[in-house]
Amino acid sequence: MQFTAHFRLLNYDFSPEFAEAHHNGEPSENNRFYDWEDELVLKTPVKKIEVLRNNSYVLRGTLGKDQSFEESVPDMLVFEIHGQNGDVTIMACSEKLVNGYVLSEEANRFILEVDLEAKEPCSNPVPGIYIAAVDFPKSLIIPD
Repeated sequence: MQFTAHFRLLNYDFSPEFAEAHHNGEPSENNRFYDWEDELVLKTPVKKIEVLRNNSYVLRGTLGKDQSFEESVPDMLVFEIHGQNGDVTIMACSEKLVNGYVLSEEANRFILEVDLEAKEPCSNPVPGIYIAAVDFPKSLIIPD
């Protein structure tokens, strides 16, 4: 099966009243329901998806040329996407960012839709990973 994920930031300035009065209840250019949307598509076939609530996500990378880091981020909603060939792709969000999510299956495709809260600032260090500012590892924040 194929896999597509949609991560969307809710727009708290959206006015349902304005939408109803002027656009048959639908969002419009000046009254958007989402501030932004990231769409991520996996090219390899997917076998199953596991949803892990209140889990940890390990953020790994390098600082500069030679200094690697590995920091565990707690309280994450983790989506483990298991490929047909045995590989696992991780997508994750801080639990406090998630307004809701839907994982559905249609026409040989898994579709993940995650609505993120606009009230909580977040970072997106790599595609598919959304970490609330208060949860971001302090050791990785470089002062200006």
